[in-house]
Amino acid sequence: MKILLIDDNKDITTMLSKYLVLKGNSCSVSNNGHNGLNMITANQCDAILLDLAMPEFSGVDIVEDLYKNGKIAKLNIVALTASSVSSDREEHLKKMGVKAILKKPIDPDELLEYLQQFDLKLAQR
Repeated sequence: MKILLIDDNKDITTMLSKYLVLKGNSCSVSNNGHNGLNMITANQCDAILLDLAMPEFSGVDIVEDLYKNGKIAKLNIVALTASSVSSDREEHLKKMGVKAILKKPIDPDELLEYLQQFDLKLAQR
């Protein structure tokens, strides 16, 4: 599975990307929102792990940009956050096309298990 990981915390991206590659996936990393958005539009990936709270251009900004430009429908975006997300905000993000919002710290095995549903759906196309 091709996974794009967008998070400003380099410790998280290093740990998760190494784990995902170890488990047989391809993983690209961006540590800022602007670069992450460019990577989304330039590369095809099976799943996007997106930190919601990043400085300058957040994960929410990325989701809103993709939604506004009609590019979010075919993407499998899983938002990651260390803070609480209100039910209104969660509903808003899901209406725009975010598949799930997962709380950090996240167990890598559980994350991979969750991501595998996208790989199965891709195989059925």
